[in-house]
Amino acid sequence: MSLPKKENRINIFDFVNTVPTKSFKRGEIIVREGEPSNEKMYFILSGTLSVGMGAPDQKNFHEVRKLSTGEFFGEIALISAHPRTMTVFIESDRAQLGILDKQNLTKIANSNPMFVYALLQTYVERLIEAEQKLKELTDGT
Repeated sequence: MSLPKKENRINIFDFVNTVPTKSFKRGEIIVREGEPSNEKMYFILSGTLSVGMGAPDQKNFHEVRKLSTGEFFGEIALISAHPRTMTVFIESDRAQLGILDKQNLTKIANSNPMFVYALLQTYVERLIEAEQKLKELTDGT
């Protein structure tokens, strides 16, 4: 199964220009695996972040992917009360993140339903990617 070409995708950042932002420094942990949901998702306005399992401050971190400017994370915690599935920390010297909570999600979704479609589209792409990686791992054994 192939994913849609990037040029055919909706840019989710077109919808979040009014969310609050916050600056972070290298090594700051944004969310920890297993933490209760704070019902927020984050948009990377600048910087590089590392996403993975474990705790970088306890030297047992296994990186799954890097995220950088123009990407987002935390959509599961925004929509459900499910605990955080990964730890995310700042890898670059500095990072600027936009923060979207449930209240702002509702406002954006009501004024532009295409935002929800763009969010869903990206989430499905991530699920397909995870399934492909899992298949590669299981086929290799």
